[in-house]
Amino acid sequence: MNLNKTDKLVEQMNENCDKKKYEILDDDNDVVLLGQDTFTVGRFKQLVSLKFGESFNKYYVVTESYHRPISSLMSDLQINEGTIIPGGDINWNSRKEGIDCQVLKIGSKGWEKGKVQIEVNKNISSKKIQTSIKFCPDEPLEPKSPLDDIRKSEEYKKLSNNN
Repeated sequence: MNLNKTDKLVEQMNENCDKKKYEILDDDNDVVLLGQDTFTVGRFKQLVSLKFGESFNKYYVVTESYHRPISSLMSDLQINEGTIIPGGDINWNSRKEGIDCQVLKIGSKGWEKGKVQIEVNKNISSKKIQTSIKFCPDEPLEPKSPLDDIRKSEEYKKLSNNN
């Protein structure tokens, strides 16, 4: 297969995200830009959880003998008449390659382009839904040097100006 430069770059960025772990966006005040829509991380998690819960309880399985929501079918797994295994959690993940986005973290210098992955976990018995948003930047940030703080200090600037 013949890849052009753009395809190779996209492939390389996807490999970078596959090789390193996505970081969880745990500051609810960070901002995510998906297409033309922006959300705080906290609000985005709320909306994903809400839509997941609605979808999970909305769809029905209809047969000749019953009409039940999918959620009730997932509460246990009946192997045979005598063996019923109670359900625990149901997990849903967005696609592995991630979703194109930009993230603006509180205290950062600007928007970072990258990919997000979404994970939703629904506990069958408690009916609680937990959502996490993970981010992988297209270009990894340069690691901070322990000397950066020293270089920013006034004393260092004075010393470097004297030379």
